[in-house]
Amino acid sequence: MIGVVLGSAVNSLVTLLLAWTAPQRAIQYFAWTSTNDLAVLVPLLALGLAVGQGSAKPLNAWLLGESYAGTMGVWVGTAVLASSSLIAGTVTAYCGPIAFLGITVPHLARRLLATADHRILLPGPALAGTLVALACSIVTQFPGTDLLLPINVVTSLVGAPVVITVLLRARPSIAEVA
Repeated sequence: MIGVVLGSAVNSLVTLLLAWTAPQRAIQYFAWTSTNDLAVLVPLLALGLAVGQGSAKPLNAWLLGESYAGTMGVWVGTAVLASSSLIAGTVTAYCGPIAFLGITVPHLARRLLATADHRILLPGPALAGTLVALACSIVTQFPGTDLLLPINVVTSLVGAPVVITVLLRARPSIAEVA
């Protein structure tokens, strides 16, 4: 939750700076990647996905409890953290930050797939994220006009209710305090 709040504050500062920037420089801010960057993106993503998928069985053992997984010699913390950081950092560096996509999609995918098996859960959000981002991108374009909404507007409108629902279901005391 702290990350969401901090991200929102930093995004506000960036938006403020862009408001005072010359239009040509602002365009450079939004269009800062090219297809040449794919030579870096693809290998890093492949490495992150391979490590993540290789951690599926240990993650399934971890579902039975941390102590049980420890007795089996399973310790996945570093590999999973490194893999998820590599994937998130690489995609964010290439595409830019897209609000709520990384927070919302895994919860939606888990609900849709209705399983706890990480062999399915690890590739599931990647495919679901692609579909959600594509759907949000389509919604940003108004037919018959040149008007184009920022994708963060649509992903925030979709993602915020999902995150609030997940938080309220996870901690009933939050609903009582509010």
